Amino acid sequence: MKKRELNKKNYLSEGRRLSNAGRYPGAIVNLTRVISLDRNCFEAYHLRGMAHFNLGNYEKAIEDLGQAIEIFSGDPKLYNIRGLCFYATKNYGLAAVDFTNAIALNPTNEDYYIHRGMTCTDLGDYEQALKDFNKVQELNPNSPVPYYHRGKLYVEMKDFSTALAELDTALGINKEYLDARRMRGTIFYLTHRYKQAIKELNQVLNVDDNDDTAYFYRGLAHYRREHFYWAIDDLTHAARTHSDFVEIFKYRGMAHEMVGEEEEATADFLTANELDKNS
Repeated sequence: MKKRELNKKNYLSEGRRLSNAGRYPGAIVNLTRVISLDRNCFEAYHLRGMAHFNLGNYEKAIEDLGQAIEIFSGDPKLYNIRGLCFYATKNYGLAAVDFTNAIALNPTNEDYYIHRGMTCTDLGDYEQALKDFNKVQELNPNSPVPYYHRGKLYVEMKDFSTALAELDTALGINKEYLDARRMRGTIFYLTHRYKQAIKELNQVLNVDDNDDTAYFYRGLAHYRREHFYWAIDDLTHAARTHSDFVEIFKYRGMAHEMVGEEEEATADFLTANELDKNS
């Protein structure tokens, strides 16, 4: 075996091993060496694209997965992962095209329909989104997932009563389904049922005390009920991962203001203004 081929084989093997171990930066180094030796190595582009995806390097993942698709266009997983990259970067039109291609290659995979349904929801194509979530139910009648996603869809459509019915069905199938319970709490907040929202979100946070979205909506509900110190505490939790969300600082600033903490209120209002200007 020629030295070039031997090096390629060794780098590819090491890249594969590191990828499987979740050591993505090292995998990328080795897979880049493979590609420098062979510009048509499907597995190297595929693995390096997946490594970039797992690191959140979505633009680089899109490039590598595109190269892999050019070499072999028959793998639906490639379209699905690239679609998720487009979705993460808010390129919803391109994401929908990729999910559609994935479905064409494997029309029985539930995830592909869920992903396209989510994308169509964001695109405002509610009719197609509903068709996709209905298809998931058809493929797996005992799954709570399509009911949850239909619930989210009906929230987008401002049909809160139908959304709650869907979420109730999801929780009837799996009472531990925290996404559905969080969404119920969100709906109760949006429909001004603040006490119910707090009760529902308490159940989420009793199971997962790192759920910052639940802290956010519970914080807003506490604010509306004039529980200002509790609101400050919850919104501070929410800011851990939603530090670019204007509403957190706006409402926390108002809560600080209501309890006479003027310095803290001013700091939050300044942050909210800066975020608003940069949005």
